[in-house]
Amino acid sequence: MLRPKTRLVRFLPILLIIFLGGFFRFYKLNWGENFFFHPDEYHIAAAVNRISFPTNLNPELFSYGSLTIYLIYFSRLFLSLINPSFENLSPFLLGRFFSAFFSTLTIINIYLISKRLFKNEKIILISTFLTSLIPGSIQQAHFATPESTLSFFLTLSVFLWIRWIEERKMWIIFLSAISLGFATATKITGALILPILLVLPFVPDKNFIKHFLRNFRTSLFLIGTFFVSLFLTFPYSILDFSGLRNSMNYEGSVAFGKLMVFYTRQFINTKPLIFQFTEILPFALGWGVLIFSILGLIFVVLRILTSFVERKSLDYKQLILVLSFFFFFIPNSILFAKWTRFINPTFPIFCIFASFFIQEISNITKLKKIKNILTGITVVLILIPTLIWSLMFFSIYTHKDIRLTTNDWINKNVPQNSLILTETGNMLEVPLGGNYRKISFDFYNLEYDSRLQNQLVQYLSSSDYFIVQSRRIFMNHQRLPNQFPLTSNFYNLLFSGKLGFEEIEELDSFPKLGSWEIDDETAEETWSVFDHPVIRIYKKVNFYSVNYYAQILKI
Repeated sequence: MLRPKTRLVRFLPILLIIFLGGFFRFYKLNWGENFFFHPDEYHIAAAVNRISFPTNLNPELFSYGSLTIYLIYFSRLFLSLINPSFENLSPFLLGRFFSAFFSTLTIINIYLISKRLFKNEKIILISTFLTSLIPGSIQQAHFATPESTLSFFLTLSVFLWIRWIEERKMWIIFLSAISLGFATATKITGALILPILLVLPFVPDKNFIKHFLRNFRTSLFLIGTFFVSLFLTFPYSILDFSGLRNSMNYEGSVAFGKLMVFYTRQFINTKPLIFQFTEILPFALGWGVLIFSILGLIFVVLRILTSFVERKSLDYKQLILVLSFFFFFIPNSILFAKWTRFINPTFPIFCIFASFFIQEISNITKLKKIKNILTGITVVLILIPTLIWSLMFFSIYTHKDIRLTTNDWINKNVPQNSLILTETGNMLEVPLGGNYRKISFDFYNLEYDSRLQNQLVQYLSSSDYFIVQSRRIFMNHQRLPNQFPLTSNFYNLLFSGKLGFEEIEELDSFPKLGSWEIDDETAEETWSVFDHPVIRIYKKVNFYSVNYYAQILKI
């Protein structure tokens, strides 16, 4: 039996890793200083404020499940019973707390999964350490959105399934059904891995025919448990099924590209999987984890396929991990809408696959010296780039939000009562305050609305400044000049100076470490526009008539 001091020393590395991951996730949750820039946070907060216990528990929000909403609402209600001042606790900040909390708990899940998959304690720690550093998880922990909670319940389900394979105890798989129900109540895509739960009672079982009825009953029990836990935490998926159906029809149309909306234009003419592996994963994971996780995944898949072909003993734990990954990652990657958050729950699994590659390298030879050298080089090539990139990304939250910095700059450098023309489509646009006349113009519908076209030339003639709020509009339209000729032409003329405006300031908060800085503006737009957009300020230096603008813009 280990002494308390010995146990502490043994668990100290993992405790430090969890603490580090928690620090990255909990640090400066109020990074916008009570300004909130993520639209989904407003949807969540509005849903929380629509609830009133016990008279109305329908959040009327089905794009996400209600578990996160209930968690925020009832936590605030409970705290207000202790201290009435908590009644006014911001649902934004409370939601961010739970995101950081569940994201930190996910690190523990990955540690527990890794303990079941790897025998080498160092590889277990590396897998967990990588998870604590993942920039994509750190970012989501700073948003009051359900992705971090979803990641926790999905990885918990995977851990319980792997443990079930080893121990075959009913309570384990029963808890996994509850966990998966909670995952689906957090976001409906949690149900993507439900088939694994239903098949699990049948494997591994050498007496498949003999035990079929018993295993079938177990499977029915599990699906019943899943739906009960789903109903208890997402009751209006049944009680207001028409609302759920209407929401799913809309969200499905957007996701599959059947309904074109302004905020999905970045995905026009993009290729599934290629987009994720070029515009999302290099930033959300870092190149170290991405490259070696792909190699590790290839090794694991080849081993599983070899076992099938050669009829060798199959490692069901690895199979569960791989199937869980593919069942969630592939459907979310082949959609028209390819937002970073759609594949966020798979980020920790990439860390496990990267660790599999380390294990493969360590087993490549029995010569201890060569093995240590190869393993050491591999670990360095994974850890160092990941650590550097994570620290660079984390720097975003150590600085004042760039929109607040921009607001300060405007107050110091732009004369009061100036007419500022800017872009709409954001939750908030700078300037956030001050004695200015601000016009937020709808560039998204410029192509189709002659009224907007006439307004634009008037505003250009009368405005003193123009502010580009982020890359969101100009990048998406400049690359599609045939579909959006007016908007594309507008930004080409703006940037060339032909509209009479000159760029006087560009403010950014790129990931940074010392003198190293990485421009990540071209990544999938939600990676940057919510917490570190690039803002460009233009001042009118040449004054032109309405007719000039109409002619040059071809309106």
